[in-house]
Amino acid sequence: MKPSRLSPEIARNAQDLVAKDQPFSIAAYISSGPDVIAAVLRKHVEEEARGLGGEDLPRVMDQLYEQISSLLQSNDAAVVLLALHAIDALIDLPFGGPSKFAKLANFLRNVFEVKRDPEILVPASTVLGHLANVGGPLTARQVEQQIITTALGWLGEDRVEYRRFAALLILKEMAENAFTVLKNYVPEFFGAILIASRDPKLVIRERGVEALRAFAHSNMKAAAVCTSKKAKLDGIDLISLLPDGILCTIISFLRTDDAVRTSALSRRWHHLWLSAPLNLNTEHISGYCPEKIEVVTKILSQHQGPIRRLHLHSLYFADLDGWFRSPALDNLQEIDIWVARFDDPLPLSVLRFAPTLRVALIAHCSLFEDGDPTFNFPHLKTLALGSLSIWEDTLHSILSGCPVLESLMLNNCAGFDRLVINSPTLRSLGVCDDHHMEELVIQNAPCLERCVRTNLFRTTPVIEVIRAPKLEILGSLEVNFDKLKLGTTVSQEMGVCKLKMSMHSVKILHLTSSGPNLDAVVAFLKVFPCLEKLYIMSTLQMDMENVHHLDPTDPVECLDHLRYVELKCYMGKKPDVDFATFFVLNAKVLELMKFIVKDRCTQKWRTNQYKQLQFDSRASQNARFEFGSYFGSAYPTGCFRVGGFEFGSGHIGKRRLVHHHDDHVLSMADPFDSSSCGLCRIVLHHDDNVL
Repeated sequence: MKPSRLSPEIARNAQDLVAKDQPFSIAAYISSGPDVIAAVLRKHVEEEARGLGGEDLPRVMDQLYEQISSLLQSNDAAVVLLALHAIDALIDLPFGGPSKFAKLANFLRNVFEVKRDPEILVPASTVLGHLANVGGPLTARQVEQQIITTALGWLGEDRVEYRRFAALLILKEMAENAFTVLKNYVPEFFGAILIASRDPKLVIRERGVEALRAFAHSNMKAAAVCTSKKAKLDGIDLISLLPDGILCTIISFLRTDDAVRTSALSRRWHHLWLSAPLNLNTEHISGYCPEKIEVVTKILSQHQGPIRRLHLHSLYFADLDGWFRSPALDNLQEIDIWVARFDDPLPLSVLRFAPTLRVALIAHCSLFEDGDPTFNFPHLKTLALGSLSIWEDTLHSILSGCPVLESLMLNNCAGFDRLVINSPTLRSLGVCDDHHMEELVIQNAPCLERCVRTNLFRTTPVIEVIRAPKLEILGSLEVNFDKLKLGTTVSQEMGVCKLKMSMHSVKILHLTSSGPNLDAVVAFLKVFPCLEKLYIMSTLQMDMENVHHLDPTDPVECLDHLRYVELKCYMGKKPDVDFATFFVLNAKVLELMKFIVKDRCTQKWRTNQYKQLQFDSRASQNARFEFGSYFGSAYPTGCFRVGGFEFGSGHIGKRRLVHHHDDHVLSMADPFDSSSCGLCRIVLHHDDNVL
């Protein structure tokens, strides 16, 4: 959400965007982009400034502040983002004076204190950086008093994840845009970064790295403009004055090549990288396989350790067993490895890391098919296996040896037909390309919050949920009662026998339905009475009759809670329209219904859809429609489209395992919402609302 210059066309047409005979409303531009919002706000304020005296303009600004305050209180992310766009636009306007910056800083502080979704917190931090940059020293001091000290407190004491996440976003933006203020908090800043570096959540550790890099970059820029050694000692080159222990921690956050380059900074830094905890990643080493293998071998022979993180990808003829036995890898905490040849087994020497591993990502190999190893991973919290073969007994033995496992991802794994989850600590389970699996049994998972799978139009394995009292996110499920079992009750075909148990904990559900079949979906929804968000992926069948009459004696309870419905692969044909109309007319608290359409939908087509969907007769007067388009080969399955395994192209056809995406998907607020993931390749175009 960086400030953007308005195109001449937008600026010329701003006059037409503001209705002359109606009070100005920011909410009217809910579906507009940031450029349009900036244009209409600028036009509105400039016109009011010309037509009013100096005493009346503050009243106009106060009216805008009241609207922004109201929008920020919404639970709808789109509405909050609209308010953030408005704040971003107001920052650049030459009206309002110092009081404007104080007001806007206060709005942002409230956002960070209350909101939890990354899709809101990330753009809010960008707006904060813009505010600090444009507002000057006075604003920086206000931000210092209102926000920086709060952020440092959250990292020092607060163990609430979203607040730690927000705090690191704030510190990064302040390092980039208000360094002269942040440098007054050097001890507190580095103390916060050290706390973040030990956080169990990878997303927190990564945000800590970004904040540290921003600080280091700003520090180097400040040092570059300083010409005297005395000035440096006076506090410009702040980093070099830190103790070796902290400098080594800084190096541990750097890329492999950058960590080695620090030895050239000065004699003070020359030998630090050899004893700093190192992040050894072959993707950070230039050259082809032979050159990379030579560099890795040299680092392992020279570095005194510890190497905390080891990332090895597609290195043909590498001596993995010899590398794994290197003393530099003692106490390894994270391993991410893609074996070059699929048939190659992973050396058993990798198990020597078991006592200290916290994150393990292993792909493109056969796993422990020879021998009879014992598995004991006392600290392992994240495990991702992809594109590999593993025996069913071996997989279950590994899971049994992970007493603190919190996140499990299985992507295109073969060798087993049945997966049984029996874990007291597991919170997130992801299964991609599970066409090899016939049954998924969640036997006992008291902490499980999400169970997410893909392969939307292939055969769904039987999913049996015996005990998962905290399960809130579930899908994708095929609308077929033969495929879902709850508790010890085995359900039969729909219409013959209903599930005798319901899942009150589930709030977000993804279903696939051929037709779509309204009767089948409605019967299925009765199992989830507290549902708030529903995603449905459908394949069109023109002969499907979607007429359903609610039975007062057998209510669909979730219709009293459903706030969001998204129909993917919507085509606007009669079966689609009749299916969607049921929710329009019966979802009493619906806030947003989104239709994802193949290719761009015209305004004429959208206008006709509003009429067919009986928008004027909707059960919830607060409900609104939004039409989005997907293009080409993109497929609107949501962020969890292909899991975390991403195949890249290049001169050596390198493949890589993107754990950043895995961890993001299994921890984000809604894994089925592709719009909230910057790493997802799906591109959705959102058309403006018709009404």
